[in-house]
Amino acid sequence: MIVDERTYTIAPGLLDEYLSHHMAVALPIMRRHLGEPHAYYVTETGDLNQFVHLWRYDSHADRERRRAGLYADAQWLAYRHTVGEKRWVQHQTNRLLRALMPPRAD
Repeated sequence: MIVDERTYTIAPGLLDEYLSHHMAVALPIMRRHLGEPHAYYVTETGDLNQFVHLWRYDSHADRERRRAGLYADAQWLAYRHTVGEKRWVQHQTNRLLRALMPPRAD
């Protein structure tokens, strides 16, 4: 299993606007292609105005297949265009995390 950790730094004062748009527009599209997110967070200490989301995949090949489907979706490309026009995102980082043990089955 791998986890794709994606961190977006949003322009100060625009985090709520960005998140509203993301939840209404992007998340339904992402769910169609990527499944349910592993977790969604916002930062409260350290670097502020950050939105962090985690996605679980069975393998790198599974991630590549699902993300290829996402990027073939015209609605996703339109969402990305809108985000770029609005200039909400100031910085983005992405890390792939390899699991050392399976997740707990709480």
